[in-house]
Amino acid sequence: MAVQKPKVFLCYAHKDRDRVEALYQKLSDAGFAPWMNSKDILPGEDWKQVLLKAIREAPFFLACLSNNSVNKRGLIQGEILEALDVWRQKLDSDIYFIPVRLEECQVPEALAKFQWVDLFSDNVFKWFLQGFRAGMERLGVIRPVRLRSRPINKLSKKAVKKMLQENDFFDVYKHWMGKGIQHQYEALEQQGKKLVIDHITGLTWQQSDFRKGKSSITGHGYIQKLNDVEYAGYSNWRLPTLEEILSLMELVKNKEGFYIDPKFNNIQSAIWTADKKSASTVWVVYFADGFCSSLRVYDDAFCVRAVR
Repeated sequence: MAVQKPKVFLCYAHKDRDRVEALYQKLSDAGFAPWMNSKDILPGEDWKQVLLKAIREAPFFLACLSNNSVNKRGLIQGEILEALDVWRQKLDSDIYFIPVRLEECQVPEALAKFQWVDLFSDNVFKWFLQGFRAGMERLGVIRPVRLRSRPINKLSKKAVKKMLQENDFFDVYKHWMGKGIQHQYEALEQQGKKLVIDHITGLTWQQSDFRKGKSSITGHGYIQKLNDVEYAGYSNWRLPTLEEILSLMELVKNKEGFYIDPKFNNIQSAIWTADKKSASTVWVVYFADGFCSSLRVYDDAFCVRAVR
């Protein structure tokens, strides 16, 4: 179940539109719902009312600052004043108003009390997102979920049904009424490898780089190779538990016909897990059909999706 994406209002000067649109796309890829007037006000709408409503409803307000906008009178100043009025109604610990410098420029005195972000600096975007996530946790918008990471060697069908019910996971046959958990995914590339981070569970997944394994045994060999080469800069990859991989199951199929968020690419018929039902059977998850099952360890042609 996908979380309703938190809205992020982008306040900017017209001359900075291209740079702010790039930020808009990065926030969207990180699992947020950015809002900017050039993209989100429809033809014929009362633009001023729509704009004020967006400021009041957004959990976050970004004042995008540059030499084009600092001390500029007009619409941007009005948006900032409206946002400051919203901020005054919040708790002292809330994170809401974030100045973002697009280039070297003077931060107005009225905004200097807020910790600003220099978006033009290297490797700052990850820190930037940490502020959002801290703010969402304080507001109760997101609640971290911790899933079992240790494999079980004798995971019975009865135990799986109980796990599905307790976590409210979706399974077409065993728990069709499950609603799943609220994810917040971020797709990114690291050292040339595509990953998906789930900021709700704290897990990092392979996005599309996985292979067919003739058995769960060769699957473990593939994981070892990932760790040997420090895939994407990490050496702690592993097979997911059934609980972890089932957390990715969506209630409806994506446009490619799989029960998983489209940020995950190239899903095959089923994925091996680290959990066994017995010494000779392993639990697998079918994203094409929306359920889990147990199969012989040596059954062919299933996939490996590493997690850490």
